[in-house]
Amino acid sequence: MSRATETLVVFTCLAVLSVLSWFVVRQIAEYSSSLESQVAQAPPLVIDTAPPPLVVSEQPAQVSIPQTPPASPAGQPQSIVEGLRAHNGARSYAEPSEKSAMNNFLWGVYPYLCIVLFFAVPLIRMVFRPFSWSTRASGLFGRKLLGAASLLLHWGLALVLLGHLTGLIGGVLGSQGAVTFFYWSGLLGGSMVLVGSVIALYRRLTTPEVRAMSQVDDFVVHLFIIPIVGLALYQVLVHRIFGVAFGASTWAASLWTLSPQPELMASASLITKLHILLALTFFAYFPFTKLVHFWTFPINYFVRPYLSMRTQRYRFQRRWEFAWRSDKSWLTYGLGSVAVIFLVAAMLLGRTQPSEASGIALTSTALETNNGSLLTGYALYVSQCARCHGVHGRGDGSGANSPTFSAPPRDLIAARYHFVSTENGIASDDDLYRTIYRGLSNTGMPAFADLTNGQIVSLIDVLNDFRADGSKPGRPIAVGPPPPATEQSIARGQALYVEACANCHGAEGRGDGESLSFDYLQQRVVPADLRAGDIKSGDDPEQIYLRITTGIPGGYEGAYIMLNFGQLSEADRWALVHYLKTQIMPASDESE
Repeated sequence: MSRATETLVVFTCLAVLSVLSWFVVRQIAEYSSSLESQVAQAPPLVIDTAPPPLVVSEQPAQVSIPQTPPASPAGQPQSIVEGLRAHNGARSYAEPSEKSAMNNFLWGVYPYLCIVLFFAVPLIRMVFRPFSWSTRASGLFGRKLLGAASLLLHWGLALVLLGHLTGLIGGVLGSQGAVTFFYWSGLLGGSMVLVGSVIALYRRLTTPEVRAMSQVDDFVVHLFIIPIVGLALYQVLVHRIFGVAFGASTWAASLWTLSPQPELMASASLITKLHILLALTFFAYFPFTKLVHFWTFPINYFVRPYLSMRTQRYRFQRRWEFAWRSDKSWLTYGLGSVAVIFLVAAMLLGRTQPSEASGIALTSTALETNNGSLLTGYALYVSQCARCHGVHGRGDGSGANSPTFSAPPRDLIAARYHFVSTENGIASDDDLYRTIYRGLSNTGMPAFADLTNGQIVSLIDVLNDFRADGSKPGRPIAVGPPPPATEQSIARGQALYVEACANCHGAEGRGDGESLSFDYLQQRVVPADLRAGDIKSGDDPEQIYLRITTGIPGGYEGAYIMLNFGQLSEADRWALVHYLKTQIMPASDESE
């Protein structure tokens, strides 16, 4: 079988296995869904239900909004989060929804296919094809380019591997120092690898003798390395997003507990996901290439003569030995070392604790389900939140200054939350749940809808412990179902908008008004572009009504970023909602 045919067979088999695994995941999802339908579940989340559409009626409707929160049934807690504490409703491994099923496949099934190939194929190849274990050296040709490419590529890979191993263990433990080391070693090593790989590929393409000796995998290897490293460097240098090691390390460690937690990767950026998926596929292909010499050549490089003559007796002997003499010996110890490192990371999973200097007393526990334990508490916070908000919650994470963010990450110690639903402007547990679950549109704050209810509640507990002043939220503002929009209410809303809103949001709602507002960091806050539907907390009628009623607290020296209009009558506030939804915001254009 030629190398080109072998490469095609490898990727074809990997694709077939992936498709079969996908169908298995879907079957598990459907089976789990049928079982769970027979079991009492948590009450449905109000925040996850689609709001009723606004209907324009020719006749004015009577507006009847309750002055107090509606009475809850006996024995049922009124708060959404309190209800979830009673029924945390931990999700099963495979969700019936397409999005969750795909997430489970990509981060809970596909990695195992790649891991099995990475560990099993070198052993099989050593037994059945020992004479293929070679670097296929071409050092006699194009030596000027080879020197630079070889030095950059090999030393760069050493730095990258060292950084990733440090980031793996440090990320699981929540060590900012280890993640910072990963940053610099990855940046320097990655740059060296990228340049070295480009030079090596150029030499292989332009030197006739080297091109004639080349096989398919010689080119494919570089076509993997260049985009894998390029994506990582682009994210670091252009997007300036770093600290993803906190989340990726805990996910990778969970694989080795045999209870994978794919939800830990759901909130990662698209570039991060592409980087890791390409790397996983490369690991699956790695054992079929000449790169297997990594296991047996460089390990003893520093303590052996520059020219090492290995007899056929030891190099290709059929029996396995562990005396550090044959390639089988080096391969066994090499693969074993990698497995041990990941097993150690798995054992450390969930043991993250804040440093004593932080003065934060928190505990991290695991949520036990019928599919294994899930990361919760402070360990989950570090995994999912520390890259932006920092390990101590001060908004100073490694990726806090990314230009992709429209606002700096929140300082969770100061706890000046903007999107609230309480009378005193302090975020309630329900407000925190809504923000974590749905994210904040166009800000850089992702949605964490793939986390279980129990996990999100545990994050809320961490945020409440972070809150320095210990302030308590006030009475929740009751919002009833939106009344039907009428021509009169829309006209009234337009008049109110011109009077109260246009000064900031502009006459057409494009956020180009003349008034200025600043947050507690003295940074200017640009009003929402309502015409584009750019509303961070969501564009459903309930959220718009709440923003009108409560405003947006958290401004400079205690001021409000957006004034509240709670003094308006309920009918006037709903009239504003009707005008915005039917005349300004793009979602309403589809219904007209």
